[in-house]
Amino acid sequence: MLKTGRLYGVGVGPGEAELITIKAARVINDSPVIAIPKSADSSADGRSKALVIVEQLIALDAKEILELDFPMTRDKDALLASRAKAAGAICLHLKAGRDVVFITLGDPLFYSTFGCLVPFVRQAAPEAVIEAVPGVTSFCASAAAAMMPIAEAGESVAVIPAAYDLEDVRAALSAFDTVILMKVNKVIDKVVALLIETGLERKAVFVSRAGWSEERVVTDVASLKGEVLDYFSLIIIRKGT
Repeated sequence: MLKTGRLYGVGVGPGEAELITIKAARVINDSPVIAIPKSADSSADGRSKALVIVEQLIALDAKEILELDFPMTRDKDALLASRAKAAGAICLHLKAGRDVVFITLGDPLFYSTFGCLVPFVRQAAPEAVIEAVPGVTSFCASAAAAMMPIAEAGESVAVIPAAYDLEDVRAALSAFDTVILMKVNKVIDKVVALLIETGLERKAVFVSRAGWSEERVVTDVASLKGEVLDYFSLIIIRKGT
């Protein structure tokens, strides 16, 4: 009986190829199929950013590249349909005995499509073994770029997407010592206004494209008002600084 392939969710870090872990590189190198998400992970020329990172370290000539479309939408039906379709494409390889590596920026279980995909794969191929290989997250790389400790001693931390509900941001700023705001690009004016209102604008640092050649660190977050910012942008607010 043909042995079912194994699915790996592999985090390739935020952008710098040297931040890929040894285990991640080994798993990618050993697997015949590389699955790549196409959505925010695609650059202007349509290429996967995760794949751009990987190909700096690993020869891909003999690999089959499986492109998976994930729409940038909050439409639940569209999201479920895309995940089911992607899982079906992956399971065709798994059931044929081929291992598949799903590469993703950052970590595969932190705001990643991989975590949303796993239940669909388990439903379609319950016999398949699924493993996650952790990667360096964008907020850890951003903290390093800004030389800002995320937390010390008994300090508390919250990580939330800024684009969904500004009241959640307000509540987090009140309740936690450090707040990391993901996806601030489309709501930067509102976020800056809230930081000024709460007197925290001088406790904040903005980082975009951490680990890439276009990396940008801004400590004067108020100066960002009105700017069109990169999708891969976040703000770290640490009250103890």
